[in-house]
Amino acid sequence: MLAPRVILHFVQQGEEKGKPAALDLTITSPLCSVILGESCYQAGVTALAAETRKLHSNGPKCIPLAVETYGNWGKQAHDTFSRLASFLAIHQSSPKAVVVAEIYGRLNVVLVRSIARAILARELPPS
Repeated sequence: MLAPRVILHFVQQGEEKGKPAALDLTITSPLCSVILGESCYQAGVTALAAETRKLHSNGPKCIPLAVETYGNWGKQAHDTFSRLASFLAIHQSSPKAVVVAEIYGRLNVVLVRSIARAILARELPPS
């Protein structure tokens, strides 16, 4: 794996290409009452809404990587992971499909562990 600094310089696109980018990871729940109606009918709606909100609040130098608690990633995340996998596949002499699977596999394990820690950290109400 390459150093994070190299990867961050790679992922910035558009006018800012080659400049450092901040990756803003946000985890959102499709059970949120504001978007529950839409998320019942289309997977990933909550992640797309979170990405849009982050883009408007943080600007183009920040790449939002939104994921729903059930594992659906947003479009910006998929695009970023695809570019990152292409870059890493070349530098590691590995097939892109293998690198993509490794990226999503590692991130999904981290996501599940983080959600489990959050659940376990909650205090039970007094009985």
